[in-house]
Amino acid sequence: MSAGQVTLYVASSVDGYIADDQGGVEWLDEFGQETGDEGIADDYEEFFDSIDCLVMGATTYEQVLSFGEWPYGDRPTYVFTHRELSRATDAVEFVAGDIDSLATELEETYEHIWLVGGAQLAREFLRTGHVDDLRLSLIPVLLGSGIQLFSTNDEPRRLQHLVTRAYRSGIVELHYEVDG
Repeated sequence: MSAGQVTLYVASSVDGYIADDQGGVEWLDEFGQETGDEGIADDYEEFFDSIDCLVMGATTYEQVLSFGEWPYGDRPTYVFTHRELSRATDAVEFVAGDIDSLATELEETYEHIWLVGGAQLAREFLRTGHVDDLRLSLIPVLLGSGIQLFSTNDEPRRLQHLVTRAYRSGIVELHYEVDG
């Protein structure tokens, strides 16, 4: 089997923040699937159907848990953490250790991996060359401050444009291939 593909698929404010200063994402609520913009829901469903497993950091995991019912069903989910956390389902596995090695192991096991977030984990996956694809949903909001997806200390990375989609809600999804 060839190495699996890792997609970093994340929402960001137009000014580059994935969460507010307190780590909250309530600013995304008005742009949820209930906006009547079926294109977003259809595109997300198509993407999710292509996923074999999910990867996220502990803070993102706790954020997802706070939304209520676990949204990922029995899809294998790996949570990078050094803390003791409660398991949402039997499909959730907590992992710790060298991110580069663990990412390689996941790529050897799964065909398509969704890197859900957060920012620190995404940066480390990018730094170690484990992001093949970037799907960035720009939300038409300027937060002014918060948790940045990318850091000013990140190494330059070349992106190859694949697709841009604009939705009625004002969300623009940018899809790039990440060069080597």
